[in-house]
Amino acid sequence: METLRPRHTGFCFGVRDALALTSGALDGSGEAVALGQVVHNSRALEHLETRGLRQVSNLPTESSVPVVVTAHGATPELFESARNRGLQMVDTTCPLVKRVQRHAQELRELNLPIVVVGHAGHQEVVGVVGWAGAAAGAEVAVVATTEEADDLPYRERRGVVCQSTFPQHEFRRIAERIQLRSGSLEIRDTTCPVVNQRQREATSDLLERVDVVVVVGGRGSANTMALASTCASRRPTHQVESASEVRAEWFQEGQTVGITSGTSTPSWVVDEVEEVCRAL
Repeated sequence: METLRPRHTGFCFGVRDALALTSGALDGSGEAVALGQVVHNSRALEHLETRGLRQVSNLPTESSVPVVVTAHGATPELFESARNRGLQMVDTTCPLVKRVQRHAQELRELNLPIVVVGHAGHQEVVGVVGWAGAAAGAEVAVVATTEEADDLPYRERRGVVCQSTFPQHEFRRIAERIQLRSGSLEIRDTTCPVVNQRQREATSDLLERVDVVVVVGGRGSANTMALASTCASRRPTHQVESASEVRAEWFQEGQTVGITSGTSTPSWVVDEVEEVCRAL
């Protein structure tokens, strides 16, 4: 089976740096706890767990081991609570997520009601809502669809930011609908350029040259799910977390298979998937 891959696959710099910081914490103490998944890939997580990383849902009351804030970030209230408890924090928040947080904070300082375009409950969005001042009484709404945008109350002034991994084209559509519910609207396009690049590579080149697409990445990864959705709109698409999930019945003889990945997928996992596809 012939395979094609876009130029960019594997980890983005944010995930790569988060893993390096987590690895350094494990080297120093032999164990650590993480507030959520450091990386949305089961194989990479297993490797970290064998080195002493444990995943927890809430900030420990006290801990003698480092506490890792994942690349998705956290609320300012969580960092304040950690300081009050004297916890050793390892902040691996992606710089592009910090960019979203900073814009949310700036809009808050302008006393604007804020709309965060993204998935409510996603770790990044929870953090951004915090930086927008929700805990202090600021008006903050979260929408993920045009229908939800249509349900927003009218506001004379409003600001908008976006979850970094949200598809840019969807963000723009939703922002247009928010504009209809607003007098003046200050839009901050905080979508991730790395995610946008992978979406562009898939739609402008890969999908034109392949018959079937395999997207490699965790099912809990927002950017992987969005990439798979984009590919599925134009070609038969299968999402896998590892090479063991690839099935021969997905393909027909003589087809060309496109292999792409989310930003939290290790390159070696993508390589393994491509090797299996080529052998079919």
